[in-house]
Amino acid sequence: MSELREQYTQITQGCRTLSKETRRLFFALDFSDKHNANSRSAIVALKQILAEHGRPVPDDNLHITLAFLGEVDNLAYRALCEAADKISLPAISTQTTETGEFPKQGILWLGIEENATLSTLACQLQEAAAKILGRSAEHNFVPHITLARRARPTENRRSLRTPITFYHFGIYASVPAKNGHGVHYQCLNSWTLTR
Repeated sequence: MSELREQYTQITQGCRTLSKETRRLFFALDFSDKHNANSRSAIVALKQILAEHGRPVPDDNLHITLAFLGEVDNLAYRALCEAADKISLPAISTQTTETGEFPKQGILWLGIEENATLSTLACQLQEAAAKILGRSAEHNFVPHITLARRARPTENRRSLRTPITFYHFGIYASVPAKNGHGVHYQCLNSWTLTR
């Protein structure tokens, strides 16, 4: 009996040690699928046109955040993945709309047309994150693609209506770039949205 207790103690201590390591995570939709290639190119072109208004986001970092998770340890990461395993929703087909800003955060973004499945997916992930991470759920989901940070305010809105379809969503980590400037987003796990 004492041998089992000792093994359990070693395992739980190992988990506690493991759980102290954290990563900055978020759930998102990205543009890596080939069927979004033309739309991604149009978004990149718009981003380059607006580059003078702020610091453009790297092309490979373009995404739609579904739920920001912040610093997450490995135990919480596993629980978040288990919650995502239970989500069953169809693929998301929508389109981009026009540019907008979050002035306080200095963010210039491209909007996404309202879509019930997109909103449901974001809501389910935010509620799961709230329970697992012990915080209140996010509110007022505004689907968008961040184009630039440290953006200066501009009244010149641009319209871009291009179709986008997502068959997967994923959980991503913000990883420091190898050159020491900025971050890149690494997909740690992904889930299929039914076709």
